Amino acid sequence: MKKCQPMAKPIPDLNLSDLSKYTSKPKEDSIFDVTINKISKQSSSTNLFLGTFCGWVTGVGVSRVGKVAAFGLGGGVILLHFACELGYIHVNWEKVKEGVSHCQHLMEKFLRFVKKNSCLSVGFVGGFFFGVAST
Repeated sequence: MKKCQPMAKPIPDLNLSDLSKYTSKPKEDSIFDVTINKISKQSSSTNLFLGTFCGWVTGVGVSRVGKVAAFGLGGGVILLHFACELGYIHVNWEKVKEGVSHCQHLMEKFLRFVKKNSCLSVGFVGGFFFGVAST
């Protein structure tokens, strides 16, 4: 007669306090987070220059596209308000609250970034105003 193998073998020296490393997964960083971490490790002058250049490019873009975008956005809001008042559309306020809470989370993340990278942030603001004024 053939001898049966046991179904499960006991795990030797199992430490129950170490079970947390088996249950939690490591947090994966996005490409944006990895890039920002690499930029933050640069010198302050590099961060200031990079922030100023990015701010200038953004300022030039905003000044060229800003009027058309403001007109389109404002007109769209007015049309949506009239459609809601006339009963053509219905606003799902629960979904709006969910979107606002997501935006609040993004704003907190943005403020942490600004506090952590002050040279980059100051350079961006200065470059942005310079870019808006230069066009």
